[in-house]
Amino acid sequence: MHVTQAQLEELAAEHLEKARVASHNRSAHAVLHDGRLRHTLVALDAGGEIDDHAKPEAATMQVMRGAVTVTWDGGETTVGQGGLYVLPGPTHKVSAAEPSVFLLTTIAD
Repeated sequence: MHVTQAQLEELAAEHLEKARVASHNRSAHAVLHDGRLRHTLVALDAGGEIDDHAKPEAATMQVMRGAVTVTWDGGETTVGQGGLYVLPGPTHKVSAAEPSVFLLTTIAD
């Protein structure tokens, strides 16, 4: 399967709207998978958060819109639009002060 930039932008807009009206301020969509490789689009409305969770074997995020803050034991960083970041382990959380979308790429167990 091939997903274009335009299709990702459409998904981003759709899931930002879903995050805006969701009680937990977030929405996600599995975009592509190939074997253990997974690409998931995640939208967080302003104030949205993904609580502490374990990092998969490997995980990166590419921020498509807005900016997200990744917090882990002993650190914190903010990744802005266009940024590509290797997520820290063993656990971390992700939050957004503004409406934001990122493409999460993982190696699934």
